[in-house]
Amino acid sequence: MKSKLCAGDWAAKQKYPLPKSKVMKYSAMRLAELREAGIKFVSVLGCNNPGDDCEACLAMKGQKIEIEFATPLPLPGCDKKFCKCIWLAEA
Repeated sequence: MKSKLCAGDWAAKQKYPLPKSKVMKYSAMRLAELREAGIKFVSVLGCNNPGDDCEACLAMKGQKIEIEFATPLPLPGCDKKFCKCIWLAEA
C-alpha cells in the first residue's frame, strides 16, 4: 500500500518556482494537515523578498484567522506570476 505524501514531501519533489495551480494543490494539502492536527488558527507567511509579496499577502500579514475560513493559496487578488506564500499554524 502506498503511503500518503505529506505536503512538505510533495513540495520537495516539485520544480520551483511553482505555478499557481501547484501552489493551490500544496496549500490545500497543508490546510488539511493543519486541520487534522487540530490547529484552529492560521496566518499567511509571505516570501519576505522586497517586491515579491502581492498586495493581498501584505494586507493579511500578521492577521490570525480561523482555519475554517482559510482557503488554498494564492489569496484572492494575488497578482504575482508565482505565489510563494504559505499558511502557518498559530496558537
